[in-house]
Amino acid sequence: MELHVREMREEDLPVVYEINVNSFTTDAWSMDSLRREFKLPYSRKYVLETEGSMVGYAILWLIKEEAFIMTFAIHPGYRGRGVGRWFLSELLEKLRGEARVVQLDVRKSNLQAIKLYRSLGFKIVRERPKFYSDGETALVMELELSKELV
Repeated sequence: MELHVREMREEDLPVVYEINVNSFTTDAWSMDSLRREFKLPYSRKYVLETEGSMVGYAILWLIKEEAFIMTFAIHPGYRGRGVGRWFLSELLEKLRGEARVVQLDVRKSNLQAIKLYRSLGFKIVRERPKFYSDGETALVMELELSKELV
């Protein structure tokens, strides 16, 4: 399977929104929230494609050498095949030289995502109790980009 990363365009939003709502049972982003990202100068938006289909997306904020992965999702039909790891590795390479650190929030119960992030060198640095709308705790994970990817 050949994968390709490109910058997100506004016309991608209907598919991005579908991946988003099919990936998050709670706290999915609204179409207005996704659209708003195109007005933010520090927002970086990417999509992942294979065989002409969009299968993932990521929105990152880059502010003063610190990047934060705001949302990242792979279409449910493509999970468990290394696609997310490949996509995230590509995004981290794009940030190298611009950001010194990358952070993200992940549900404490999302063991599959935590395993993915750990495989790329992210470490848990703190918790955000009751962070999500259903009361679940978020783990804040961080990666220093000065270190090589695993």
